[in-house]
Amino acid sequence: MKRTGIFLLVLITIFSSITLFSCDKRENLTSYNLDLTYVEEEHNLYGKMEVNVVNSEEVVFTELKFNTFGNAFREGAKYQPVLPQYIAKAYPNGISYGKMSIDSVKVEGEKVDFYIGGEDLNLLTVPLKNELFPNESVKVEMEFCLSLANVYARTGYYDNTVNLGNFYPVLAVYDNGFYECNYYAIGDPFYTEVANYTVSITAPTEYLVASSGKLTKTKTERDLTKSSYELKNARDFCLVLSKDYEVLTEKIGDKEVNYYYYDDKSPKTKLETAVKAIKTFSNLFIEYPYQTFSVCQTKFFEGGMEYPGLVYISDNLDEQSFNEVIVHETAHQWWYGLVGNNQIEYGYLDEGLTEYSVVLFYEQNSEYGIKRETLINICEQNYQTYCTVYDKLFNKVDTSMRHLKEYKSEYEYVNLSYIKPTIMFDRLRCDIGDKKFFNLLKEYAKDGSYKIVTPSNLISSFSKSGIEVEGYFNSFINGKVIL
Repeated sequence: MKRTGIFLLVLITIFSSITLFSCDKRENLTSYNLDLTYVEEEHNLYGKMEVNVVNSEEVVFTELKFNTFGNAFREGAKYQPVLPQYIAKAYPNGISYGKMSIDSVKVEGEKVDFYIGGEDLNLLTVPLKNELFPNESVKVEMEFCLSLANVYARTGYYDNTVNLGNFYPVLAVYDNGFYECNYYAIGDPFYTEVANYTVSITAPTEYLVASSGKLTKTKTERDLTKSSYELKNARDFCLVLSKDYEVLTEKIGDKEVNYYYYDDKSPKTKLETAVKAIKTFSNLFIEYPYQTFSVCQTKFFEGGMEYPGLVYISDNLDEQSFNEVIVHETAHQWWYGLVGNNQIEYGYLDEGLTEYSVVLFYEQNSEYGIKRETLINICEQNYQTYCTVYDKLFNKVDTSMRHLKEYKSEYEYVNLSYIKPTIMFDRLRCDIGDKKFFNLLKEYAKDGSYKIVTPSNLISSFSKSGIEVEGYFNSFINGKVIL
């Protein structure tokens, strides 16, 4: 997710270790088949979901667990989805609540007694009648209803758009047990494996639908249209609906880049930025993996939010900021999308490389008039300011990169997950040279594609430079480096 106060300051100023595999797409994946209906009058999304769960672990499962992010918006939630300072911005019509209800669950066609628990009623447990051994699969069916809050967030409805991010129960990653994702207001509280998706949504015909996947067919009956999509090897699936959308499209080879907008006086420049970002990062890292990429102007209280094949860009940004957020969220297609990580424990892995990718974009596209040196200097100045402020406030400053729940504020999170890692990567680049740095970055992207990486994987990849980098990375991560 893009915070609105990182390189926007620049624009104002200047105007548990795992083994990595190859970048081949993974086979024999868990697959989701979702049949959705959006009822506008109720602001409810009704879903029928069939999940073919593949046990890719070396343990036997007797139950499965799914994270239910839609419950984060219910009244009385332990972890509120919006920080207090953003309440007025996120809820302009007053506080509103939503929730996710699970109506039924079947395993191999038989109803089971499921239950919802977890620290914040955010974890659906599905018992299995038979043990699920490694490399075996089981079919789980469920019916659910997502009641949407009137909120400018990842999930919610508004005058212009309906945001459907993190809208379905998603199989929890097995990481020494099924991993529970609490919906922390700071950062992106998500951790997911890649899967294959087939998704259909029925909505009033007036709505134009933007989707993570490629449109395969549409069918209109009376005043309702059913649109169907496919997406393979992706960590999430997202939809945005709007009656006001217009769309511009440009091809990059056999891939399609779309810009969905409803209030933009220069939409062609936004599409151009998105196209340049896809081309730049495909050249610097590895090729963009999906058939479509959609940039969606929408109501959002932050700057932007990333999903595979689709990104949110807040409609409350000026022209320069809008373009920068497009670049940042596009870079997330590689860092989080392709190369996955636990964003709750290691958010700096994807946000750090994503923010540094913004530096690389401007360096590669000089027509924007933003220099790498200026960006890095501003990062260093902002980081020093953060250290000074926190030292005065708390008589000490913890500069370690850590779990989301351990950050005192969003200001601290931004400095340690975005700004400090940007400095870290740039200094490493200066130390080992451009040729080695970019070759190793490509290898890291290739090795980690469709997988989940940890800090030790990052260290392992860059150790191929022939330079001892473990101490270097650990000094940044543990907060011992002096900047």
